[in-house]
Amino acid sequence: MTETTQTETGEIAKGAWSEIFRGRLGLYSALIIGGVAMQATQMLVIAIIMPTIVADIGGADYYTWAAMLYTIGAIVGGASTGTVWARLGPRLSYTLAALVFALGTVACALAPNIGALIAARSVQGWAGGLVAGTGMALITGLYSARVRTRIIAITQGTFTACHLSGPVVGGMFAAMHWWRGSFWVMAPLMLVFAGVAYLRVPDRVGDDIGRGPPRRPPLLRLAGLAAGVCCVAAAGPAQDWVARLPLLAGGIGLIALTFRLDRSAPNNMFPVKALSLSAPIGLGLWILAFHGMTQTSVNLFLPLLLQVVHGVSPVFINFLSILISCGWTIGTFTASGWSGQRERLALASGPVVAVCGLVSLTLVAVQPIVALLALSTLVMGLGIGIYNVHLVARIMGCAAPEEQRTLASALTSVRSLGTAFGAAFAGVVASTAGLGNATEPLAVGHAVTAVYLFCWIPFGLAAVFMFRFIRLALPRRVPRLAMAD
Repeated sequence: MTETTQTETGEIAKGAWSEIFRGRLGLYSALIIGGVAMQATQMLVIAIIMPTIVADIGGADYYTWAAMLYTIGAIVGGASTGTVWARLGPRLSYTLAALVFALGTVACALAPNIGALIAARSVQGWAGGLVAGTGMALITGLYSARVRTRIIAITQGTFTACHLSGPVVGGMFAAMHWWRGSFWVMAPLMLVFAGVAYLRVPDRVGDDIGRGPPRRPPLLRLAGLAAGVCCVAAAGPAQDWVARLPLLAGGIGLIALTFRLDRSAPNNMFPVKALSLSAPIGLGLWILAFHGMTQTSVNLFLPLLLQVVHGVSPVFINFLSILISCGWTIGTFTASGWSGQRERLALASGPVVAVCGLVSLTLVAVQPIVALLALSTLVMGLGIGIYNVHLVARIMGCAAPEEQRTLASALTSVRSLGTAFGAAFAGVVASTAGLGNATEPLAVGHAVTAVYLFCWIPFGLAAVFMFRFIRLALPRRVPRLAMAD
């Protein structure tokens, strides 16, 4: 059977790990991995250094804003990928993203007050989202279907490594009482990244479908998307339903309106069928969004559960909190080389394993055996990793040539949208379930259990959608006429 026949029938034989590190592809792999590392480290480091920042420049009332606006900026930056790429091409897009990222990082290091820091984090987030989105666009344009799961697996492993390195870097500078150093140390690396991108990334990729005549930036839709995410994010900490309902309704309405306007726009930010339940791309993006919602909700309350209910030392909380990512990485590296029936098995079984892990986590959340809780989170992450790498690769393969760049935007921004919704809904559920001041073990255990029960809904829907995705995206049999080599 030829490789072309394999691609057309879904029986794609995966390439070796070494293929993504050979020749020019090796340089592109290094850039993509470096972009993920920069973006992830700056996203994760803020949680560790924020107490030191507040002690130095004040702004305790805006404690969560630096992280929240970075996330919102990343969503908008990811959604900008297709537009920026169409106007500038891959080389200048990557270079611009890295330069703005470096500029935002320097601005964070120089921030004289919390307002300046929050503004700089917004810029940094936008550039980080553009770096991530451009990296995904390069994967769709430069990597064949044979090796896409390999490079996606490497990027996931990089993100997991940053779960460890980010807090380590932040903790080191926090211990030195020099929080600005965590930004200063990254700026030169970003400048080097920008230089390599300018010198080595091609100005055209593939058949040049990503480059077109200059069009007006979709500023109104980007603003609507940002405003919608802000409303959703603000609904989480709102104190009563009188404030929550309008914020949630307004946020959902603005985001839905943005997607509706984008569908008929000449310069789309997202694929036309990004929300369709009858198209593989739409189903895949819904699964990624539900996955983001669930993982964020679990990770958000796991440290609180460990510390208040189980009395786990803060030294070990970070280790236990990254077990989902560790399981995800193990599953990803294990399944990334699967093809044919094993790929179908990964897509079908992964969500089931993940749901079983979540159900187990919910049932043992307040039980005294922490090892069971840790095992449940590991199993949940393992299930996600088994299917995620093949899901993303298949979504890329389902996109029409003219939608490759907008798909890259959607892969990063839709997952981040799920993260924003997950944080908001988890906050609402926990507050309604009686979280209170988050210091009483009984109240915390009840609230966290309620949040994890709520997570059954999006994770269950993701599993159901996956089986429909498999039917639409993977053919069941090889046509007889195609069997000859």
